[in-house]
Amino acid sequence: WNGNGNAATVGHGLSSAPEMVITKRLTGTSPWYTYNAYLNGGTNPAHYFVNLNTTAAETSNGSSGGSLFNSTSPTSTIFNIGTSLSGSSDEYVAYCFHSVSGYSKIGSYTGSGSDGNAVTTGFQPDFLMVKRANSTGGWLIFDSVRSGSNPINDRIEANNNQAEQTNSGSKYVDFNSNNFEANGSDSELNASSATYIYMAFKMN
Repeated sequence: WNGNGNAATVGHGLSSAPEMVITKRLTGTSPWYTYNAYLNGGTNPAHYFVNLNTTAAETSNGSSGGSLFNSTSPTSTIFNIGTSLSGSSDEYVAYCFHSVSGYSKIGSYTGSGSDGNAVTTGFQPDFLMVKRANSTGGWLIFDSVRSGSNPINDRIEANNNQAEQTNSGSKYVDFNSNNFEANGSDSELNASSATYIYMAFKMN
């Protein structure tokens, strides 16, 4: 879409309301402002945002008319943008996702601080992205193809340019027939009582 300096709505073309909207300004430098339906525990999530390019925790963007998502959650046809996503003559792109039974799942979970913290997806994931919401943490990516094994002890992070990190002698996640399990007590993945958002996909 092209910005005009005003709050607006943008059609997304999906069959239901997006649970994850990743935005990027194309005509200048700007963070990857991201909406997720499970921020703030799922209560008024459009009042908050995270950035795909940083480790920052979820951040409040105002309780009314917020400058990013206009403090209004998406519907089955549109998502909302505020003035910070509508700079005059600027161009933007958005990547929108929602859960599809048996194929994809977007949600949240609470860390346990120990192995075997199972999060139900309804299918065996092949790709998983996790972000801690209530504190700093990277955008951790796990996948079945790159790792070539299960459980998985390698991860990469969308928010930095580092090589993959290996958790030698231990495992980050297990991909099971209808869930994934977060293991250990890593603060970015499974700290006790911490909150996380995630996006999981099954290979098509």
